[in-house]
Order: sequence, then C-alpha cells, then structure tokens
Amino acid sequence: MGKIKAVLDTNILVSLLFKKGLAKEFSKLMEKGSVEFYSSEEILGELARVLTYLKIEQVFKKAGINKTTALESIVEILKIVNPKVKVDAVKSDPLDNKVLECALEAGANYVVSGDRHLLELRRFRKIEILTAREFLEETSSSS
Repeated sequence: MGKIKAVLDTNILVSLLFKKGLAKEFSKLMEKGSVEFYSSEEILGELARVLTYLKIEQVFKKAGINKTTALESIVEILKIVNPKVKVDAVKSDPLDNKVLECALEAGANYVVSGDRHLLELRRFRKIEILTAREFLEETSSSS
C-alpha cells in the first residue's frame, strides 16, 4: 500500500496546534512520511475562525504562541485541495460536509475527527471516519 492519505477535521487541527495529547503522535507520523495530510481552504477558514474565539486567544497568549505562526506551521504540513464535488451526507450538521468533500477530492483513506456527526457515519463511500486514537492505532498497526 502507498502512502496513507487523511483529512484532519478542524478540532484535530486545533489540538495539533497546542501539541496536546495525541498531537505528538501525529507529529511522529508526519516525520516518518508514511501519512499525507490534506485540507481545503474551507477547513482552514473554519480553523482561522475558531482560533479567534476569546478563550483560545488567551491560551495562545499564555503559551507565547503567535496565531499567524501557528497557522503557518499547520499549513506547511498539509496538502491543500480544492473540492469540486459537493456532498450532502451529514444532514444534522451540513457544515461538516466540507470535510467529506475534501476527503473525496484528496482520494483520502481516512477522515480523522472528534465531531460526533462525522463519527456517527463511520464510513463515507470508501473513506473510514475515525477518532484520532483509532486513526493512530490503525496506522501504527499497518506500518
């Protein structure tokens, strides 16, 4: 099997920024080069919006992290795609469809998310939808 392709949902990207919990494991995967991570302008736009929320701004300041630098570091590890196909798979939260659209465009094997609307699907076409922990277990057993 070639490289694993995965789309990281906004909540996973936020946790990567703060290097908490599973973020170190994701960093190891990136360093090994066994996984390619994808995103879209729409997902990055949502990430930028989330990072402007007051509590997160305070966390950044306390940690001495510059938001722009943090975003740039995330963008550096992502391959950006521009989804051409719209989907309507997540009826309960249509905004989550952008993650599936990105995964389709990227030809991703996985969507990694903490969002229950996406996780409830478990699979979209041939794309598995997993939590960060499940994804790490899956990819460490296959490499």
